[in-house]
Amino acid sequence: MLKLKSVFAAALVLGTATFALAESQDPDVQNRQAAMKTVGANTKTLGEMVQGKTAFDAAAAQLAFATIAGKAGEVPVLFEAEVTDPESDAADEIWMMWDEFVAKAGALKTAAEAGSGVDSPEALGAAFGNLNEACKACHTQFKL
Repeated sequence: MLKLKSVFAAALVLGTATFALAESQDPDVQNRQAAMKTVGANTKTLGEMVQGKTAFDAAAAQLAFATIAGKAGEVPVLFEAEVTDPESDAADEIWMMWDEFVAKAGALKTAAEAGSGVDSPEALGAAFGNLNEACKACHTQFKL
């Protein structure tokens, strides 16, 4: 039994160490990833409402859109430093096509701002569709 516990403890430590190595150590990349995680979490909140997994909540939807708009506005600053990292999904095309990248970030901000006033499930559905199109347009071209 003691040997089994030791094997389990070793596996846990190695697994944790492997996970820790998978995170970027570069502060620029960490800030980008944190912003994208915030966008993702808020997009998930909206998606669950659209799918009916959670009840429509106008205040929560408006807050999620506003949060996404805020993070989208930060994107050009977050990506100013041309820093690549094996743990990042950012494609080199970001810096090679900077103006287009910034325009797509602006389109995301615009879509999120338009959704920040949703007041019905129908309005949410339309705004969420526009938001997803903006996300997809950028990710298709600039995410690995």
